[in-house]
Amino acid sequence: MNAQRTASSRQTGRPSGQSRGFTLIELLVVIIIIALLAAMLLPALAAAKAKAQNVKCLSNLHQLHIAWTSYAGDNSDKIARNIPSDIPGAYGSYCNVGTNPDQPQYMAGGASACWVLGDCKDPNVNLVKLGLIYPYMGNWMAYKCPSDPLLTISGTPTLRTYVINSQMDGVTPWYFGAASAPSPGSSVADGQVNFRKLSKISGYMSPTMAFVFLEDSPSDNNEGYWCQDISQPTQWINCPASYHNRGCAFTFADGHGLIKAWTDKNAIAGGGSTLSAIGFPADPTSTDLAWVQARFSVPGVEEPGD
Repeated sequence: MNAQRTASSRQTGRPSGQSRGFTLIELLVVIIIIALLAAMLLPALAAAKAKAQNVKCLSNLHQLHIAWTSYAGDNSDKIARNIPSDIPGAYGSYCNVGTNPDQPQYMAGGASACWVLGDCKDPNVNLVKLGLIYPYMGNWMAYKCPSDPLLTISGTPTLRTYVINSQMDGVTPWYFGAASAPSPGSSVADGQVNFRKLSKISGYMSPTMAFVFLEDSPSDNNEGYWCQDISQPTQWINCPASYHNRGCAFTFADGHGLIKAWTDKNAIAGGGSTLSAIGFPADPTSTDLAWVQARFSVPGVEEPGD
């Protein structure tokens, strides 16, 4: 018996009775196989996560759009204002971090009441909850895209990603450089229709073409409205988001939503060093700005009662 054990030990190179372990080469092979499997699985997991975020974002926008149309239905077809009517020029206390939303002018029926209040970098949730469409929402978390990394001044996730087309009951005209009186030609809203009532949209453009909500770029996001100037075919005014594989989510007046993938390198970069108070140039090799402007508004003069 002992002779047999000794012979076995000589053959295996291990003391008799000791179990066989993995060799270094075997361990390396296992590690390589695991690494290959992870390399194959990670892109699939990332794609699944991105798809889930896309679905969640479009669901958020769908809820906001229902609330927006419901508000109009209960208010004689009038669209919820997207910026206060009593601000000086383009900016005022409404757009600042630290806005107190409990003041009478910000309440429903007040001169500064609008769909959402304040700067999105302000962590005060009442800036969302006291907005005109919130009673039809009841869910403040739906104002934020899960792909949006923007933080408030206190380091917490911002409360809001989404903004509204500035021509959906905005203030006309509004201006850049509100610290002083507007200079001639500085008006952006002049010359493009500002829609006051929901039913009036179809009189100017197809509801399938007129976008309402979209995602704002983190380099640009503060107030609740988003502007373009359709008379400037080579110049972005505000920058869209590029959260969804270089794309931005939109909803339209007929209720449908989509994610538009960008090719404009300047828009994808968030405007970069060219982003300023008066916008940044469009990429001349891309049709993205033309796509947006065709869905933003149409040339015209706002009619009384619109």
